[in-house]
Amino acid sequence: MTEQPMSRPEGRRPGSRRRALATALAVVLATAGGVLAAEPAQAAPTAYYVDSVNGSDAAAGTSPATAWKSLAPVNAHTFAAGDSILLARGGTWTGQLAPQGSGTASAPITVSAYGSGALPHLSGASLASGGTVQLQNQSWWTIQNLDVSNDSGTDNFGDPTGGTPRSGILVRNTVANTLQRGIVIRSNVVSDVNGCFHCADIDAHDNGGIVVDTTQLGASFDGVLIENNTVHDVGRTGIVVWDASYFTTDMTVIVQSALTSNVRIRGNTVVDPDSDGILAFGTDGAVLEYNVVRGAGQRTTDAGNMPASAGLWPTRGMNTLVQFNEVSGTRTHGTDGQGFDVDMGSKNTRVQYNYSHDNEGGFLLLMGGYSSDVVVRDNLSVNDAWGGVKGVFTFSWGVPGPVKIYNNTVYIPAGSPANPIYCDGDAGACASTTPGQWSFVNNIVDNHGTGVYTYPGMGTNATFASNVFSGNHPASEPADATKITADPRFVAAGTTGNGFAAADAYKLLSTSPAISTGQVVSPNGLRDFFGNALSTTAAPSRGFHEAAPPAVAPALFDPVNDWSISTARSANIMLDTTAPASNMAGDTSRIKRSDDQPGWVRWDAAPGKTVTLSTFYFNQGPSAFTIVALDGSGTATTVAFTATAATATTNGWTTRTITSAALPAGTRAVEVRFGLVSSWGVQIGGITIG
Repeated sequence: MTEQPMSRPEGRRPGSRRRALATALAVVLATAGGVLAAEPAQAAPTAYYVDSVNGSDAAAGTSPATAWKSLAPVNAHTFAAGDSILLARGGTWTGQLAPQGSGTASAPITVSAYGSGALPHLSGASLASGGTVQLQNQSWWTIQNLDVSNDSGTDNFGDPTGGTPRSGILVRNTVANTLQRGIVIRSNVVSDVNGCFHCADIDAHDNGGIVVDTTQLGASFDGVLIENNTVHDVGRTGIVVWDASYFTTDMTVIVQSALTSNVRIRGNTVVDPDSDGILAFGTDGAVLEYNVVRGAGQRTTDAGNMPASAGLWPTRGMNTLVQFNEVSGTRTHGTDGQGFDVDMGSKNTRVQYNYSHDNEGGFLLLMGGYSSDVVVRDNLSVNDAWGGVKGVFTFSWGVPGPVKIYNNTVYIPAGSPANPIYCDGDAGACASTTPGQWSFVNNIVDNHGTGVYTYPGMGTNATFASNVFSGNHPASEPADATKITADPRFVAAGTTGNGFAAADAYKLLSTSPAISTGQVVSPNGLRDFFGNALSTTAAPSRGFHEAAPPAVAPALFDPVNDWSISTARSANIMLDTTAPASNMAGDTSRIKRSDDQPGWVRWDAAPGKTVTLSTFYFNQGPSAFTIVALDGSGTATTVAFTATAATATTNGWTTRTITSAALPAGTRAVEVRFGLVSSWGVQIGGITIG
């Protein structure tokens, strides 16, 4: 089944904007894609057709033979749950598509195409501002199979006078303290949007190809899925989810209950945007995966205060997972220009299994400020930081400590001025007294260039161990008592190119000194870039390729006493150490939800594995959980499980062990999802995937 965006049912936000309780008559069912609330009986859904060649606005619009012609009757109609708006392939419309109404969790409203031929094309050339396709304060919509542009034909860059925001597809929440849900944007082509780089009345990041945004404090989204779209030649940003309400009173304090949640941006291709490729701003639990970004940062202007660009990055958010993305060709204009960026206000961010190459500003920018807890592992960087201004790894504004950088592979070709590690800032930010511990372990830096190392926390806060520093050795190369300086012996060093297949060139030959000479890092994700198993006890290979995987892949065990082993979770998932251990058969730390809404936790996994859960219940049962396998395209498959008989503990609590069937072929991750039951009445005490 194709996954729908996880979401909360109708109501106000949790925390400071607590939603009202559901009525006693509400019946709620947990599904693989979220929660379906029982709804009043409604009329059967209707399909409406629009044909720019053969249609008539005087027709009923309810069949291909009676199709509407223009967008006017579509925009004048308020659609009901389950309705669909189908535009004829090969058709062309100018203006704005802005239909009204909201769907439901079980019956979203769909905009799509029908017939054969080219995707229906919608042009916003005549618009003064806004999106060619635009929804405002609406929930449960799917927008798919459209070809969208929005080019006014006039200079709108915003230099020196601020320009007008323009977007291809725009979904907006403008009402304070409200939550919009269930937005799916998939399989569209968005191009030729002349959005502003410096805008007159909004932050310029917040316009471009595909935009989901809020304009008021307290306005947020829950459940945004943006997948398999192609976006090219747009300004300013390729794809952006932007929640301005990440704080309440202090802009440096991220408030979890104020964030947009359950955002998944995956499988998209973004080419040659004026500025950033993909941006998640003000999100909790966002997953950015399997995207391709090429040529970000095509233009800039000094008229605004943000002239810089990066390929793919989160900021002002929590619990972000960035994995299996390819970013290349990002340009530097005075500053930045990295392929990836963990920007200000990012808490608990994981960057893993990505391929970065030929980015002028480097592979990764790590911003200090009010950020913390970053893991960077099993990535490949080739010919990054070739501009010589920044570094392959760049620290700015101190260290978002703790930072763990391990088992990455970096190749710097001959003649490149790239700095392998670079500290961007004044002497204070780069001094040995800079707060924030960070480590650099088991990495390969094959450096044939002329750059040098500068980094924060020299000698005090930085730890280097078991790396390969090969090629050229500047005097600033970090001290590492267990380093290797010999050639790591790649299959085809110096290879670069698009596509993950190019990464094969940086696998280790059997004669490599990096094989089985690293140090055990825990947790290690249990897989390398290529999916090879990692041992939890034996010395690993250095770099992103495990050349000597264990004969039997080890099991993953998470006692759920911190968040270092799981890879992502929804906004309302928390650790509980408060309940009496006697209630939980002696277990002192468990996962539960912070409210009575659905939630989920994700772990890396592999085909053939089984999932075993230690679970606890108060007047609930195993049906409170769903186990879902995710493959490389993000497709979700529900996995059957069995449960042992309930064993009583104390105070009315019981415990059961849940065991899943074998995970299906193609599995990359597994999610355990909580249904809509009492938040404290179901808990997970530990998970084993083995």
